[in-house]
Amino acid sequence: MKYSKFFGKTKHNPPCDADSKNAQLLTQAGFVDKLAAGIYNLLPLGHRVFTKICGIIREEMNAVGGQEILMPALHPIDLWETTGRSRTMDDILYRTRASGDKEFVFGPSHEETVTPLAAGCIQSYKDLPMSVYQIQTKFRDEPRAKSGLLRGREFGMKDMYSFHVSEEDLDEYYEKAIQAYFNVFERCGLKAYLIEASGGPFSDKFSHEFSVETPAGEDTIIICESCGGAQNLEIAEGKVLDPDEPEEKELPMEKVDVERGFSVEENAKAHDVDPYKILKTVVYEVEDAGLIGVVIRGDLNVSEVKLENYLGKQIRPASPELLKKAGLVQGFISPVNLPDSVKISFIADHSIKNVKNFVTGANAPARDFKNVNLGRDFTIEDFVDLVEVGTGFKCSKCDEPLREIKGIEVGNIFKLGTRYSDAFNLKFTDNDGKSKSVVMGCYGIGTTRLVGSIVEALADEKGMVWPLSVAPYHVHLVHLGKDDDVKEKAEQLYQELTSAGFEILYDDRDESAGVKLNDADLIGIPLRLVVSRKTLENDGVEWKKRTEEDSGIVKFSNLKKELESFIAG
Repeated sequence: MKYSKFFGKTKHNPPCDADSKNAQLLTQAGFVDKLAAGIYNLLPLGHRVFTKICGIIREEMNAVGGQEILMPALHPIDLWETTGRSRTMDDILYRTRASGDKEFVFGPSHEETVTPLAAGCIQSYKDLPMSVYQIQTKFRDEPRAKSGLLRGREFGMKDMYSFHVSEEDLDEYYEKAIQAYFNVFERCGLKAYLIEASGGPFSDKFSHEFSVETPAGEDTIIICESCGGAQNLEIAEGKVLDPDEPEEKELPMEKVDVERGFSVEENAKAHDVDPYKILKTVVYEVEDAGLIGVVIRGDLNVSEVKLENYLGKQIRPASPELLKKAGLVQGFISPVNLPDSVKISFIADHSIKNVKNFVTGANAPARDFKNVNLGRDFTIEDFVDLVEVGTGFKCSKCDEPLREIKGIEVGNIFKLGTRYSDAFNLKFTDNDGKSKSVVMGCYGIGTTRLVGSIVEALADEKGMVWPLSVAPYHVHLVHLGKDDDVKEKAEQLYQELTSAGFEILYDDRDESAGVKLNDADLIGIPLRLVVSRKTLENDGVEWKKRTEEDSGIVKFSNLKKELESFIAG
C-alpha cells in the first residue's frame, strides 16, 4: 500500500484528550479515530492489526474444537430477566425499544443468547462436549470509559462457550482453553500471567484472568516467579514475614497521653516504634449485621474482598458519625479495655500472633496503650487470612518471594457450572436415561482491547513496536531525497516485493527524511527499508529492525532471500 493514498495518516502531535499511551500513539499514528468517549473507529492500519489478532484467535479456538458462529448483538429483555442480570447488571446495560414497544438490550455478553440456542442443539450425552465461539461487538455503558481501547463502551470481543456432561469434563476442557489462551498471547508478542480472581457478575466461583505486565495497568497482580503462581491483589494469599527481632518479654501494659495524627506512620513516630508494632483496628459496617473491627499489624493492609468472602456479606468502612454513635473514638480504636456499652465484635489477621508489646489506641482522644499483648490484654473471636498481599511476602506454595506488578487484563475464563443451563432448562439425557443439567464454561478475549494492550506493553519512546505476527505490514519501505533514480528504484522495489507476496507499506510522499523516519518509528512496523542516494551507491537498501538501533546495507540481489528469512523467523 502506498502511504500517499492511505485513509488516515500520522498527526504531528498526539490528541490533547488522550489519557493513555495506546490512545495517544494509536490516534497520532492513524490507527484509530475517537468518535466519543469509549467509542473508536478502526482505520486501515488499526483494522489490519485487529484482523490479524482475530485470525490468531480463530486458529487457537478451532484447535480446541471451537466452532465459530455469530450471534445477534440485540437481545430481547426477557432473556436477561430470566437470569436476573437485567437487574444485577442494570448499570451497564444499553436498553432500547422496538416496534410494538418491545424492550431489547445491546449485549454486554452472550450467555443469555447462547444458552437457549444450545438448548435447541443439545439433546443427549452424545452431543457433548461441544464448544462454540464468536467474534462480536459488545456494548457496556461503562461509567469510566477511558484509556483508549482498554476501557470502552463499544468494543470487540471473542467469547467462547463450552457445554459438558460433568464438572470433571469441564475441568479437562478448561485446561485446554488455558493453554490455547497462552498460545494466543504468546503469538501476539505478549507474556501473559494466569490470575486467580473473583467471578463477579458472571460466576459464583473464582474465575481466571490473563494479564500482561505494564506500568499502565489498572490491576495489581501478585506473582511468584519461582512456581509461576499469580493472583489478583484482592484475593492473593501469601506468607507474612515475621519481624526480624530478638525475642521479647511481655512488658506491663501502660496507658499514655500522646499527641499524634490518625495514620500508622504518625502513630509509630510518636511512640518511636516500627510500624509493625502498631496494632491497627479498622472498623466496617456489615450489611444487616452492625459493626465489626478487623485487627491487623500496622504495616499491613486489610483485603476487603477477603473480608467480604469471609462474612458472606457486603461491607463498607464505618463513617465517623457511625463510629461516634457506637461509642468509638476515631483514630484511637482498639479491642483493649472497651466498655460493655460498646457493641462491636473483633476478628484479626494471623499477622498479630507473633508480635509482642503492641502500641494501640485507648478509645479516648490523645490516649494510647503501650505494651499490649494478645491473650493477656485482649482476645479475638476468630483469626482469618485478611491481609492484602504485596511485595515482601512469601509464596504460600513454594516459600519464595512474591512480587507486585501492574497489569492489563487481556482475557478471562469462568466455570459457569449450571447457573445458565438451569435458568434456560438446558438439559441432556445421560447414558443412564436420566435428564441432567448441562455444565458450562465461558472464555473471553477482548479483541480491540488486545490491540491497545500490545501498544501499552511494547511501545517505546519513539512509538509503537508491533510484533511481526500482528503488524499491519511486515515492511515499511521509505525513499529519501528527491532524486528521480531513487524514486524509480523504490517504486520498482515496491512493485516487485508486493508481487512476491510481501506486505509492504511504501512511504512515497515528498516529505523530509526526518518526517518520514519519525513516522516509521511511530507506526512501528517491524522492518524498515530505506532507499536513498547513499544506498544506491552501495547497490542495496538500508535494513533496520524497529527493535534495534543499528542498521546495515542489504544488497538488492539478496533482498528477497533476507526478507523470507526475516518473516519466517
